[in-house]
Amino acid sequence: MTANIPEFNHKPLLVCIGGAHSSCGKTTLAEHLLTRLKARKNSAWGAVKYTQTAFYTSVADAADTINQGDKDTARLLNAGAQRAQWIQSPRHELEEVIRIALDKFWDMDGILVEGNSPTEHIEFDVVAFVFGDDPLKIKDSAKNALKKASVLVLRDFQLDTLPYVPLSSGVKTCNVRAYDEKWETAAAGENMVGRDDLDIWGGCAEIILDEIVRKEIEITLTGLSQDGKIPCALARRAAEGLGVSYSTLGDAANFLNIRITSCELGCF
Repeated sequence: MTANIPEFNHKPLLVCIGGAHSSCGKTTLAEHLLTRLKARKNSAWGAVKYTQTAFYTSVADAADTINQGDKDTARLLNAGAQRAQWIQSPRHELEEVIRIALDKFWDMDGILVEGNSPTEHIEFDVVAFVFGDDPLKIKDSAKNALKKASVLVLRDFQLDTLPYVPLSSGVKTCNVRAYDEKWETAAAGENMVGRDDLDIWGGCAEIILDEIVRKEIEITLTGLSQDGKIPCALARRAAEGLGVSYSTLGDAANFLNIRITSCELGCF
């Protein structure tokens, strides 16, 4: 939420949700994440849905198109996106059109993009990758998104059984199947509940949200620091603008070797 910090040269945070194949849960995860992003104070997010086509290119943001009930863009808007766009294009024409689309969200705190191919042209701050039930089923266009992922959404398999998954440092994982099993246990008992009540994707959305907050803090501190230092008053405004505690910002500053100076109140 760097737009809330006047001293900061704001750019929207870029988040991508990719997946192994169609119908693996990308839009569902995006909905749960947008719901949580909307709940943050003074937070505004845009959403972009990318669909690969064979020949034609289009960018749709007209309400009568993106608000249709059967469209993924309608689901993203209902979940919490303030504005949405639907990009359709061949992969070889995507670079120009995705940049044009993202520029339209310059005033947002962040932009959530659903699709794999955008990772070939845009440097995202956070990338989440959703596996399907079969860990060996992954289309070629998804491999770049997987390579860049900072959060992996698994099912009921172990990550170390997948030799093609790059286990880079800091990659986080969550297991949707673990939440699904809670529903199956409840359904077998006397107190029947629906899957929505147990929010089987919510745990993964929370992990991605944590990554988003961590990245927001890192970008803000790096952008505000001069010679590795930030005045205490500015650090306080940054923490308040980001909606995090002083101690959380202070811990991040220590990790980044950034000193918070002239702090007589002992906030950091």
